[in-house]
Amino acid sequence: MANTNVSFEMNEKLRDEMAELCEELGMEIDDAFQLFARKMVNEQEIPFEVTEKELPVSEKEEAVRTIVKWSAIVAGVCALIVLLRTLFHRGRR
Repeated sequence: MANTNVSFEMNEKLRDEMAELCEELGMEIDDAFQLFARKMVNEQEIPFEVTEKELPVSEKEEAVRTIVKWSAIVAGVCALIVLLRTLFHRGRR
């Protein structure tokens, strides 16, 4: 059967960590992906549980998530400051 070339982008750090693990296991990254593909086809599903935390995200999406998270924290702190200031001023009357 003829082979075909598959190309995709991957986070450099993740790729390096995978390459290191594959080397420890005595295989190439290509072998690991072929094993995954064969297992997926045989089982007709992803052969392990995947959580939302593990889903791949681009660096841009990760930056947006971080900005949204910190914006929510800052908004919460600002709301708390306004509440405390209001309560403090009411207590001084």
